[in-house]
Amino acid sequence: MPKGTLEKIKPAKREKLLSEAAKLFAQRGYSQTDMAELASRAGVAKGSLYNYFESKQELYVYVCRDGLTRSRQAVYGGLDPGWDVYRQLEHIFNQGAAFARTHPQYLVLYLNMSSAGLEPFTGKLSLEVEKYTADHLKAVLARDMKRGLVRSDLQVNQAAFWINSLYIVFLASLVSRHFQIRMREYLEIKGRMTKKVIDEEIRRTVELIGSFLSPPETPAAGRPHNRRN
Repeated sequence: MPKGTLEKIKPAKREKLLSEAAKLFAQRGYSQTDMAELASRAGVAKGSLYNYFESKQELYVYVCRDGLTRSRQAVYGGLDPGWDVYRQLEHIFNQGAAFARTHPQYLVLYLNMSSAGLEPFTGKLSLEVEKYTADHLKAVLARDMKRGLVRSDLQVNQAAFWINSLYIVFLASLVSRHFQIRMREYLEIKGRMTKKVIDEEIRRTVELIGSFLSPPETPAAGRPHNRRN
């Protein structure tokens, strides 16, 4: 946790510091981020950083957790838990894509957690990041299976892992040049990756997930994801 002095500075100054830290960690990586450069970009003295955080490591962990909170609020804040899984996935993909395009630094920080040299941080952060989404997806899939909205032979844990993995790769394609080239090649996307193009690919992706989850006896035109439950 940061020192109590972090909460005592003005909100705008604190937001500037955390925003610049997230951007710099995403651009440089943890090991190459220089605290003096961060202080300059945030408009504070280098010594002030250590009035707020004991170390660069503590700052990094705090920034990652702050990004997780922001991302989770953006994606799940407007989600109605009563929606069926199809409606929820539509919301999650759309809100996640909007957040990634607006705040790409937080997704880069997430992707960087798998990088060599960051193993000391994964124990602190990875379970915090993954458990909430894993529990949520598995619970919604199991619930809608009982309601007859999801195929009865579905292996819930594997399906939740597959869906979230697809979600992560999709978002990575919005912030990573490598993954964007990959997406363009597989989906044969020409021209700019505009919001219209992204929205259409989200629609197709969610439809594909829906076709996999839907009970086989459900007519294509009346699959549960076309209803708002």
